[in-house]
Amino acid sequence: MTKRAASTGLGARAELRAWYLGHLRPRLVDAVAAGVVAPGAVEELDLQVAGLVELPERHFASPAQRV
Repeated sequence: MTKRAASTGLGARAELRAWYLGHLRPRLVDAVAAGVVAPGAVEELDLQVAGLVELPERHFASPAQRV
């Protein structure tokens, strides 16, 4: 892989990470809070996305546990 291709790949991963954490993930957290999406589904997506980009560790509590 060329140096340019490597830097493009790193830039794409950084862009994906920023989009996921800044846009999609907050909507998923809201959906969990509303009971539309199960916390386990978001955790699974986090694991899959973490395979592509480095994500901070997160844990979900059920709405009843967030008091």
